[in-house]
Amino acid sequence: MAVKDRIMPMKRTLPFFAVVLLLSGCASKTAGSTVVPGGTWSGDYGPDGERREPIKLELRWEDSNLRGVIQAGVRELPVTKTFFKPETGAIMMEFDAQGNNGQTIHYVIEGKVEGNAMSGSWSHDSQRGDFRLTKR
Repeated sequence: MAVKDRIMPMKRTLPFFAVVLLLSGCASKTAGSTVVPGGTWSGDYGPDGERREPIKLELRWEDSNLRGVIQAGVRELPVTKTFFKPETGAIMMEFDAQGNNGQTIHYVIEGKVEGNAMSGSWSHDSQRGDFRLTKR
């Protein structure tokens, strides 16, 4: 094989790798949220795609603490615990609600903030579901 024959494949391969490098640099990264989750969020929640209920979430920053109130129907439920990680957009909230028989039900919410959208899952006892919210 002549030197000329070995150089030709390299000439074809080099532009391919340059394009791959360029595209990999432009690929979207799974960066965290640039939107701070304070403000009014509205959407729905439910145990499945068929049974959905409207919900509203008011979040505000008090110093470095995130506080909030969930409005579901006529109930206003204060958020008792929050965690937000801006690098990943991860958000976690907890709150208590009164059940039909007067018992306290402890909800745990885990989700992700991506731009003006927040979505994730909720659970209490053996119940589970999801939620989808949009920032107003």
